[in-house]
Amino acid sequence: MNRKKICIFMNEIAQSFQKEFGQYFSQLANRMGIDVFIYTSFGSYSCPYGRNLLSEIGKKNIIYLPDFSAFDAIIALPNSFDIRNMDTEFYDLVRKTAKCPVFCLQSGPADFNTVTINNRKTMKDLTEHFIKIHGFTRIYYMSGPFTSKDSPERLEGYKAAMAEAGIEIKPNYIYEGNYWLNRGKKAMEFFLNGTHDYPQAIICANDYMAISICDELMARGKSVPDDVAVTGFDGILEGAEYTPSLTTVTIEPDVYALKVFELMIKAMDGKEIPKVTELNEKIIYRASCGCGCQMKSIDHTRVLKRLDSTEMLLREAGRITADYQNDYDLDNALKVADFYFHTLECDKGYVCLCKHDPAQEKDIEKNELFTDRMILKQAMYIDRARKADKIDLEFDRKDVLPDVALDTEEPHTYIVYPLHFKSKEYGYLILMPSKNQWANSLAATYINTLSNAIENSYYEKKFRSLNGAKKMSQTDPLTGLSNRRGFEEDMSVLLSDCIENKIISIVSIDMDGLKAINDEYGHADGDLALTTFADTLLESLRKTEICARFGGDEFIAVLVSDTDERKEEFENNFKAKLKEASDKLNKPYRIEASIGICDITEGTTDQIITSMQIADQRMYEQKRKHKNA
Repeated sequence: MNRKKICIFMNEIAQSFQKEFGQYFSQLANRMGIDVFIYTSFGSYSCPYGRNLLSEIGKKNIIYLPDFSAFDAIIALPNSFDIRNMDTEFYDLVRKTAKCPVFCLQSGPADFNTVTINNRKTMKDLTEHFIKIHGFTRIYYMSGPFTSKDSPERLEGYKAAMAEAGIEIKPNYIYEGNYWLNRGKKAMEFFLNGTHDYPQAIICANDYMAISICDELMARGKSVPDDVAVTGFDGILEGAEYTPSLTTVTIEPDVYALKVFELMIKAMDGKEIPKVTELNEKIIYRASCGCGCQMKSIDHTRVLKRLDSTEMLLREAGRITADYQNDYDLDNALKVADFYFHTLECDKGYVCLCKHDPAQEKDIEKNELFTDRMILKQAMYIDRARKADKIDLEFDRKDVLPDVALDTEEPHTYIVYPLHFKSKEYGYLILMPSKNQWANSLAATYINTLSNAIENSYYEKKFRSLNGAKKMSQTDPLTGLSNRRGFEEDMSVLLSDCIENKIISIVSIDMDGLKAINDEYGHADGDLALTTFADTLLESLRKTEICARFGGDEFIAVLVSDTDERKEEFENNFKAKLKEASDKLNKPYRIEASIGICDITEGTTDQIITSMQIADQRMYEQKRKHKNA
């Protein structure tokens, strides 16, 4: 494949800006005969018991997957890198290995080309609108994460406007949000600080948070904008369709995409381009601040389709999780991935796994990266459920895919997600969307469940091996009965499962005359006599009872019964069966047993040992009687 290749790095590509930018840029590039490789993962999140730091490392490791030297241009959206150190590690990798122009959207280091807007100036203008046009002084601010790349610039714009107007910013005026829809209630609680003194306006650093604030205000019986004016930032479609439609700052993704593409083509042609390019954004005044009109009525057909799609995604997410539990092996994991591939709404996809058994070689607590050699396991198709192409083709990781997959007549877009369990990389999933397709929000569930299924399959294989080894260590190799170690575990299970008021009896059993058989007829006959003895013992027990060979001619059994008659019944039955087996062998020796029995009155270790000792004593008494007879 001799086409030019562009690498794009941005997380959470199902979100509005990333989706629109990615689709528009990919179409521009593909029309120019350029392949686009989008490396993506999912962002950081907090939960009631803390952040999943190992999982964040696994997501971040996507930056170590590509060979940056193989690309003709690299584009990054650092604002989507909300995992700690992802941006700085990405910059370092690119500096060391890339040989092409590098572009950052919205923010980036000084040595890379950056296409951005003036976040500080725009937020200052938006804040001044409330001060100068509305005459407000109680203007609160919902920031994005303070560690996010553009949050400090937007916050500084708000602070600058307030300072120039001589308005004091009190401690409860600024709340740190998360750029998402789930912090409106917490933000309002912080703003009100136990009072009923509502602000005149709330400026939010993006539209999602503005929608969450409006929802919370209306839940509290407040009207937007009559009681509290609200603005957002970013200009997403959901904000325009919301009621009231949001006053916001437009950052059109297609404008970004077109400008970056134009600059990239010039740089690839060796032409000089500016280090920083500022785009002309504008404030759109709508109903939420009282200065604009409600946008056109919502297209209800499109909304219903979106609701149907959301319901389908939620339903399929539950089914995917359940189906992976049918069988914990890799083949089942790949079959389930194939069956549900159509839910991702992309024409084609590939599963590529690291070339080894990660469960045997990787430590779950360590940061383990992708192997240099990968295996393309299967290709999946949106219109061919259960008909994946099984490939199992080895290739170099730096190639992303084998030549047979990349050698296509038309250029394509490849979306690459890491398959990982915590910080352990298993491989990656590649989606190939056609025009007007894109990875949807189900991708997160699909990839997480597939990754977990792969993890389970490797550990199931390892546990089976371990269980086999454990079984061997607890089994007498000659007779197949439990050995002393196995008996201890069997006894523990028996005691824990045993119903109260049951009589539990220890039976000490010795095979009589084993040494004489070995000495006179050989060890082969001695082994035959032992296995016959063991089989007969096993046949004489009930399902709830256990036995073991402790070594040599020593055996033990445990009886469980409701009455004392079971002990005599067992001894008589066992000796009768042993006589039948001995007669059937028709050997010049007899297979006989000495038996001693003692009840266990308590389930303590000391009591069990005492009962075993008493049973041994009674067995030896019987053995002496046999010798003297």
